[in-house]
Amino acid sequence: MKPIGKVLCATGVVAGLIAFFWKDDFNPESLSGARVLVTGASAGIGEQIAYHYARFGAEIVLTARREAVLQKVMEKCLTLGAKKIFYIPADMSSPSEPEKVVQFAVQKLGGLDFLVLNHIGTNRFQEWNGDVEYTRWLMQVNFLSYVALATAALPTLEQNSGALVVVSSLTG
Repeated sequence: MKPIGKVLCATGVVAGLIAFFWKDDFNPESLSGARVLVTGASAGIGEQIAYHYARFGAEIVLTARREAVLQKVMEKCLTLGAKKIFYIPADMSSPSEPEKVVQFAVQKLGGLDFLVLNHIGTNRFQEWNGDVEYTRWLMQVNFLSYVALATAALPTLEQNSGALVVVSSLTG
C-alpha cells in the first residue's frame, strides 16, 4: 500500500473509533430558560437557530435589519415554545449598533447565556476594483461588528459562564 493510502486508512480508523466512542452528553433541558441573542435572525441559518432555541424554551432576542421579517420570526418562535422573545432591528454596518443591541438584550433578558454571531455582509466575489468604501463596509459588518458585539457581551457571558457561538460561511 502506498504511503498516502496508509495515512488515509489510519485516518479513517481513528475517525471511526472517535465516532464509536463519542458520548453525546447534551441535555436539552439545559437550554430551557437560556438567554440568547441571535444576530442575522431574519433568514437562513440565523432564523433556523432562533427556531431551534425556541423549541428548547429559551429566552431570545433577535436582531437583523428587516423589522417586518423579525416580527414574523418572533411570532413563529412563540408558537415553537420560546419563553420570552424580543427583537431589535439593527444594521451592523453602523459602528454604534452592536453595543446598542447587546444593551437591549441584557436589559430585556437580565443577562446573556449565549451570543450567536451569524450576520454577514455578502462579498461580491469579484476581482479587486479599488472600492475601498465597500471594503470598509464589509470589514465593519463581517469583522468589526463581531468584535464589538463580543466585547460588549463578554462581561455578562463571563458572569453566567456563557458561550459565544460564531457562524461563518463562504458568503461572508
